[in-house]
Amino acid sequence: MSSSTNNLITNLNTASFWINLIVPAIQITLGTVGSLFNIIIFTRRSLRSNSCSLYFLAGSINNLFVIYLTFLPRYLAANWGFDPTTTNNVWCKLSNFLKYPFLALTLWFTVLASMDRFFSSSRNIQFRQLCTLPIARKIILLVILLIFLSHGHILVLFTIVPSNIISTCNTLYPQYLIFFDIFIILFSIIIPIVLMTMFGILMILNVHKVHNRIVPQTDNIVNQRFRSNDRQLIIMLLSQVLITTIISIPYCIFSMYTAIPITILQYRLSMTDQVIYIFGFNVSRLVYYNNFLIGFFIYTLTGPRFRVECKRCIQYGFKKFLTITGLIRCLPLRTQQALLNENRVTVNMKTTTMVKGRNNVRLLQQQQSTILKSVV
Repeated sequence: MSSSTNNLITNLNTASFWINLIVPAIQITLGTVGSLFNIIIFTRRSLRSNSCSLYFLAGSINNLFVIYLTFLPRYLAANWGFDPTTTNNVWCKLSNFLKYPFLALTLWFTVLASMDRFFSSSRNIQFRQLCTLPIARKIILLVILLIFLSHGHILVLFTIVPSNIISTCNTLYPQYLIFFDIFIILFSIIIPIVLMTMFGILMILNVHKVHNRIVPQTDNIVNQRFRSNDRQLIIMLLSQVLITTIISIPYCIFSMYTAIPITILQYRLSMTDQVIYIFGFNVSRLVYYNNFLIGFFIYTLTGPRFRVECKRCIQYGFKKFLTITGLIRCLPLRTQQALLNENRVTVNMKTTTMVKGRNNVRLLQQQQSTILKSVV
C-alpha cells in the first residue's frame, strides 16, 4: 500500500477512536438531562391530560432505558474493556433481550404519537374518540408487550461465542444471524419510519381540511379541538418525525449494506475499504443514537407551551435549591423589611374591614330599635 493509503487508514482509525471516546459521553449526558426534563414537564397538569403527551412521556422514559441499558454498556465495552456479556451467559441473553426491544420502542412511540395526532385531527368522531388517556395507556402496554414477545428468540439463540482472541456475545448459527440483522433493520428502523412518515402526511392533510372547514363556518366545536396545545403538539411531533427520518437513513443504509452484501453475499472488502466502511458505520450509528436525546431540544425549539413549562420547572428547582442550601435567607435587609411591612399592611386592612363591618351591624341594630320605638 502507498504512503497516502497508510496515512488515510491511520487518520480514520485515530478519528474513530476519539469520536467513539468523546461523542457518546456527551450524548449520554445530554440524553439523561433531556429525558428527565421531558418526564417532569409532560407530567405537569397543563400537559398530562393529553394522550399525545402520554406517548411523549413514554418515549422519554424509554430513552433512559436505552441510554443506560444499551448506550452506556456499549460505550464501556468499546472504550474501557468492561463487558460482562462475554463472561456471563445469563447476562449475555438478558442484556440483548432488553437492549433491542428498547431500541425499537424509541421509534415506535413516535409512530403511536403520529397515529394519535392523525386520529385527533380527523373529522370522523370515532377516530377522535380513540385519543383518550385510558386508550393510550392500553395501547402503550400492548405495544411494549408485543415488541418484547417478538424479540423472545434472543433468549434462546444468543450465547457466548468463544474465540482465540476474545469471546463475544452473539449466536452460533449463521442463518439466524442473517435473519436477525434483517429483522432488526425492518422492525426497528424501516417500518417505524415509513409509518410515522405516512401518518405525518395524513395528519397534515387532515389539518388542512379542517382548517378550510373552520374558516367559512366558524365552527366553535371543531375549532376547540385545534386549540393552542394541540397545534403545538402537532408541530413538535412533525419536527421530530422529520429529524428522526433524516438522521436514521444513513444508519439504515449502512445496516442494509452489512446485512446483504457482507453477511449474505459474503462480499470481501479491501483493507482501505474496510476502514472507510467501519468509520462511516460508526459515525452513522452515533448520528442515529441522537434519536434518544434530541426530543427535549426539538420540543424546546418548536413548542412555546413546552418552553413555558420548562422555565417554570427551572425556576421552581432554583428556588428549591436556594431554600435547601439556606441561600434564600441571604436576602437584603430592605427586602425582608418590605415583606414584613406588606404582611403588616395586609393584616391591618383585614382588621379594619372587620371593625367596620361590626360598626355597621351595630348602627343597623340601633336604627331598627329606633323605628320600633317610634311605631309603638
